Amino acid sequence: MIILYNLLLFLFLLLFSPIIILKSVTNKRYRYHLFDRLFPKSIKKDDYFLFHASSFGEVKTVLSFLDKFEEEIGTESVISVFTDTAHKFANERERFLMPIDLIPLHNRLFKKAPKIAIFFESEIWPSYVYTLKRKKTKIVLLNARMSEKSFKSYKRFGFLFKNVISKFDLIIAKSRIDAKRYNFFNNKTIVCGNIKSSIFNKKTIQTSTKTDFLIESQNPVMVLASFHKEEADVAFNIISNFMKDYFLIIAPRHMEDLTIFEEYLNKNGIEYTKRTEKKPSKSLLLLDTMGELERVYSMSEVSVIGGSFEKSLKGHNPLEPVFYDNVVICGPYMESFTEEVAQLKRHNLIHQIKNKDYLNQIENILKT
Repeated sequence: MIILYNLLLFLFLLLFSPIIILKSVTNKRYRYHLFDRLFPKSIKKDDYFLFHASSFGEVKTVLSFLDKFEEEIGTESVISVFTDTAHKFANERERFLMPIDLIPLHNRLFKKAPKIAIFFESEIWPSYVYTLKRKKTKIVLLNARMSEKSFKSYKRFGFLFKNVISKFDLIIAKSRIDAKRYNFFNNKTIVCGNIKSSIFNKKTIQTSTKTDFLIESQNPVMVLASFHKEEADVAFNIISNFMKDYFLIIAPRHMEDLTIFEEYLNKNGIEYTKRTEKKPSKSLLLLDTMGELERVYSMSEVSVIGGSFEKSLKGHNPLEPVFYDNVVICGPYMESFTEEVAQLKRHNLIHQIKNKDYLNQIENILKT
């Protein structure tokens, strides 16, 4: 089946190559190190362990404990990432962009294979896993999560994914629900809890003030955190409704979506500044930098979690703003963090609202 998967993927790439080329020309995220994805360079290290994560948030979590991993294992690491933002953020480490998931490319990359490969959360790539197992690498899936939708898809295509998931030597799930789903494919599954909830300590605590961000407002700070372009209307309605009482910070999930938010603000005559301008801001700050959201949480009073107002997005991590004692509000779609949200609700640490009439719901939460 892995051969069929590679053949189909290769044919797909050939068929859609004109679209891929066009996307690469018009979108800098697509063309970012595209050559490296197509023609990866071989890893030169003889003795190393591999850590694969996908996005900026996952890499941030990995980097928070990677030094300890290296110390315990006694071997240096190499980081594999999927997104451009993750690659840029890990620039002080030896890292590479994961190539297209074809066996020949992974063979080219891993002429010297790692002894251990640790995949993070939901990074299940058939050719990647297959290649490493053929080279006798021990593979672990850490902080493993599997949504209900993914579980149904994996069962439907069990002829491929059961074989891939069964190749992991150990799966460390972040919740009992995730463990139950993974156990359907691989009984070498244990529960450890969400690593992202245990990375905070005195060394990692961020502290910032309004002065640090050049904010010239006496109003409390409300941050719209990790909002996607699909949720732009929600963000704009919140801004219009609460900008009189709060200083607003918009943190888009993807930097290429900045223009969408800027166009709205300009169209509606809303005064704002961008973080990179390093100018005083009186009513609204557009966070056009990476890696500063935690600093924003440390000085904000209210956090509205993006990725949760559009069903296809499945939510984002609500733990950081809770840690910084924010009033945390999320939308109805938090499938990727179902158990965390349930636990936070039990302790009244998060407010999950419905899409319908969400402005009145937010207003009522802030009044209590």
